[in-house]
Amino acid sequence: MRKIPIGDEYPIFLAPMAGYTDISFRKIAFENELPYAVSEMISAKAMSYNDKRTLEISKTEGRCGIQLFGHELEAFRIAIEEHLNPRDDFLWIDLNFGCPAPKIFKNQDGSSLLQYPNKISDIIKTCKKYSNKPVSAKMRLGIDNSDNAIEIAKIIEDAEADFLTVHGRTRDMGYSGAADWDMIFKIRESLSIPVIGNGDINSASCAVKLLQSNDIDGISIGRAAVGNPFIFKEIISILEGRDYKLDAKERYTTIKRHFKYLTKSKGERRAVNDFRKHLMKYLNEKEGAPLIRKSLGEINSIEDMDRAIDFLFDKD
Repeated sequence: MRKIPIGDEYPIFLAPMAGYTDISFRKIAFENELPYAVSEMISAKAMSYNDKRTLEISKTEGRCGIQLFGHELEAFRIAIEEHLNPRDDFLWIDLNFGCPAPKIFKNQDGSSLLQYPNKISDIIKTCKKYSNKPVSAKMRLGIDNSDNAIEIAKIIEDAEADFLTVHGRTRDMGYSGAADWDMIFKIRESLSIPVIGNGDINSASCAVKLLQSNDIDGISIGRAAVGNPFIFKEIISILEGRDYKLDAKERYTTIKRHFKYLTKSKGERRAVNDFRKHLMKYLNEKEGAPLIRKSLGEINSIEDMDRAIDFLFDKD
């Protein structure tokens, strides 16, 4: 396993998921032994324009990377030199060449850049030139096929990215279909920089199997962690030979803390609106969850949300 140049923790990452993995969720994940996190996607252009909301979203803490997207080299330079280099609240910069969202794609950002490998190279070289921290990249396997995936990965390496995360789907697949781990492994075999695999890691046992193989240098977990930040503690416990079993009290107190962190960072209205979707995920394995989810729209205050959490989880 190749060493990732950002620290000595286990090479396990929380993948960025817009609308879910904000600073409050990352804090909860870190409390559950998460080694590393990547921020929600941040526009380099908006940051270069001093956009207040963008700068607010970019705030983080803990062992975190700031993920930037865009295609304008000058925007990356300004964002890094004027806003990121003076900060010490994150460990590295991650560049997004994988987001499949239509709005991002149409703007020639995210996964759209897989069509322009030379532009990917220029962006990485620019960020490496100006950043005082390591720079990584994240890619998908391609737009509609993975024929050029290894070629693009080698271009990323040649541009001197410090490590690479590969999501095992094409842009057109979105989040459907099975992630192609065979291709992720082939990319790793073709490079000398560390390669992190991402896609369909849906259990602690799956994560441990990958980490104990010789096929990958680390893993990134996204959807499986939403509603289950305990997955990181479970993975670390298995790796270290410790016994761990989530109990009802730990689940309840974690959910309460998560909502408290959210209200502190976003205020009542936004916190209540945002936490509904998190509560839906926390309900995943609870009996009667579909019927309960239908009633969550009636929650409109901090007091209502606290009562709902108490009712749903304090008596388990």
